[in-house]
Amino acid sequence: MRAFWDALTAALGRVTPAEWMQIVAAIGALAAAFAAFSAARAGRAAARTAARQLPELHHQVELNATQAKAAEDQVALTQEMLQQATAALREAARARTDERAPLVIALLETPLWPPLVEPSAEAASPARLYARDAERNTPLHFRTDGILINEGATTARVRLDEQAHFQDPTPARRERLLRPGEVARFTWAAGHTVAEWADARENPDPPNPLGACFLTITVFDNFEHGIFDHIHLAMSGRPIVAVDPSFDEVRLASHESEAEMAVTVFPTRRTYRFDGPRRDPLPWDSTYAAWWREGGATKLRRAPEPA
Repeated sequence: MRAFWDALTAALGRVTPAEWMQIVAAIGALAAAFAAFSAARAGRAAARTAARQLPELHHQVELNATQAKAAEDQVALTQEMLQQATAALREAARARTDERAPLVIALLETPLWPPLVEPSAEAASPARLYARDAERNTPLHFRTDGILINEGATTARVRLDEQAHFQDPTPARRERLLRPGEVARFTWAAGHTVAEWADARENPDPPNPLGACFLTITVFDNFEHGIFDHIHLAMSGRPIVAVDPSFDEVRLASHESEAEMAVTVFPTRRTYRFDGPRRDPLPWDSTYAAWWREGGATKLRRAPEPA
């Protein structure tokens, strides 16, 4: 061994600087090659490990997605059950409220014929002619009598619109208490000008609200969780007829049947205090929607105001 190292030392002593540079470069290249080999070997090992773990990771991702979907479905199901339970509680509360609430119904007679000329309150005459540009501003009012009956279990407070009043003397002509089984008589008087009644006859399509009058009766009780009922009425017809095809002159219909006057009582609309206020369309809104949409009120040819 001693002889080997002596020979190697002697050989290295004869190496030139350039040769030393080559030897150093060769050693560096060898080290780099060894490092690359080690990295490649480690990479292959990592790749084999990842290949083994990838199906497990994919399975875990699918499992997490399934669990998330199940959680979402459970939340949706819980919300639906909560909504159903809330709706059931509200229906039960409404049923309990209905058991003790007043129930007022309205019955009305056919409008009295002939109509009255307001404000003189004289009966209108079919013999009187109304020219298009003369007395079309004359108001014609119809009157009808009706009764309200409380068929409920408790006392109701009833309020009429300003066009109606109770026939029996009360402190407030348009509001009174109605006990269970009690009956109250009332009168409703409403109308339009001759021009408006004539327009309803001359322009019936789309349905023209100038041939109708409307009334709302409000019924409520004094319970904290009580009710509000609205009874909607419509009095409609076409009492004005044309004297000539151009409608330049019109008059009152000669017979009540020709005027086609009638009263409609719409189904009562009930709301509950615990539901809070709401604004529903009136029952006649859809009937006259096209007329209002087309600006029917602006197309009415009104007569000038009298001098």
